[in-house]
Amino acid sequence: MDNLFLILSLISLVGLIVGLIKPSSLSWFLKEKATRKNSAMIFGAATLIFFVLFGITTKPTETTNKQSTSVNQQQGQNQNKVVKNDTVDILSYSTLQIVEINPIDNKKILISGETDLPNGAVISVGFDVWGRAGSDLYIGVSEKQTIANGKFSATLSIPQREEFKIGPYEVSILFTPRGQSDAIVKLVGENGENLTGNLVQKSSFGFNTMEIIEKKDINLSITPPTYTFQSPNEFSNGTPERVLAEYILAWKNQNWNEMVDFSQKTWKDKESDPTGLLEAWYDFKTLKGFEIKNVKKISDVTSDITFIVNYEAFTNQISKKQITARIIKETAPYTPSVDGKWGVNPVSMLREDDIK
Repeated sequence: MDNLFLILSLISLVGLIVGLIKPSSLSWFLKEKATRKNSAMIFGAATLIFFVLFGITTKPTETTNKQSTSVNQQQGQNQNKVVKNDTVDILSYSTLQIVEINPIDNKKILISGETDLPNGAVISVGFDVWGRAGSDLYIGVSEKQTIANGKFSATLSIPQREEFKIGPYEVSILFTPRGQSDAIVKLVGENGENLTGNLVQKSSFGFNTMEIIEKKDINLSITPPTYTFQSPNEFSNGTPERVLAEYILAWKNQNWNEMVDFSQKTWKDKESDPTGLLEAWYDFKTLKGFEIKNVKKISDVTSDITFIVNYEAFTNQISKKQITARIIKETAPYTPSVDGKWGVNPVSMLREDDIK
């Protein structure tokens, strides 16, 4: 019935338009009443009446409502689902395994594995000595890798240091939702809600991580580099070289009080906390090598000594620097004298030139 009223409404609308433009065309129907005014009244009223009847007789079908409800429900359910091969699975990630660990010439190590983490996810692959405390200085190596087709592979440089001479070793793979792309976060959850299984742990920051750590016995032949380190005993007592060597040895041993003992009197008098200042300057530099290259006598109470040091300020990165230290002989602060005691001016050592 609603379709009939719709058709009659459209016919009336056409009659209204024709009657307003050329009313004589409707003389066969309206006869002597074929005027614009009569066409507007008759066909306008008919259009309105039939349109209202169409609206009254039209009812929404149950099927449409059910389909709409079904679609809305399905969309809500699919917020945490992914479609694979025409089947719907709840998003969850639980697999992270090491497949291969292969040393290469005792210089590098290949670590590869498999995972069900999504393509584009970034993991951290690490290699270290087994059993080191969390409070110990980290001496291992790690590298970020991107998952592709459920696989990952990393080739790490093995640290050539004493600690790595004897195993066992630790191989670790870590995934965290932090630092991932927006697309990966949507899949794994902002706080790793979709990470499942016995590899999942909650971090101290409240989000989930997935990590596997394996203890491995690997035959490695590690050859740590050697560095020249001149001992104070190589120099005569009472010389500026001997004082500098004592000062540098105290640096190596991180004995800040002893470094102050071999410092210039004037500098010590100026500083409110010379021990704390030297610690701040040198605590993060692990000294490996020391060798004097040149001694330049400025006067009977002043000498400039140029030397080379090797130190580790960043894990497994050895810096080689050339430094010139000024050594001054004083009996008291601001009192240079040949009868005084040699002391290193620490400020003079702050300038370091890179040596390739």
